[in-house]
Amino acid sequence: MTADRIGERLRRYRRAAGKTLNQVAADAGLTASFLSQAERNLTGVSISSLASIAKSLNVPLNALFDQPAQAQPDSHVDQRVRYTVGGQLLAYERLSSSFPGNSINAVKMNIPVGYESELIAHEGVEFSYVLAGHIVYTIEGRDYPLGPGDSVHFDAGKLHRLVNATDEPAEVLTMTTMALFGDQPAIE
Repeated sequence: MTADRIGERLRRYRRAAGKTLNQVAADAGLTASFLSQAERNLTGVSISSLASIAKSLNVPLNALFDQPAQAQPDSHVDQRVRYTVGGQLLAYERLSSSFPGNSINAVKMNIPVGYESELIAHEGVEFSYVLAGHIVYTIEGRDYPLGPGDSVHFDAGKLHRLVNATDEPAEVLTMTTMALFGDQPAIE
């Protein structure tokens, strides 16, 4: 899905919900200026921000963007689809499946050189384990530099950001209790 479609969908669903930029941003743990830029396709949006926005708008995540399904409980490296949100350089590989009662969602993130996520707070907890490269998580203003084999586990309701300020890409396994996959049929 192109970034143009994501921005268009964000605006359309927000207006259909009768909510202002400020209302959705506050609900989603984002700033109104960030949400405005996302609607105008001036900035990329992470999957966790989109999930927070979808929840605020009371729509399934796949109404805002399309992700590969993972129907089977097993996931194999040579069969996973690498995808991006709106053409961002940050790429994801879905590792977990969806089923009734599931509370853990996992992705492998391929984080390019120079990537910096938006500052966000969202529901649930988050756990990240660095497979390769070096990143920095900033949580509530404190930096946590991480390298291969390092991890971080925190309350995702705290403001946080992920940065790769090195000259090499990083790979990170991230698990969260936040619903990252909207596997319900999308409504166009």
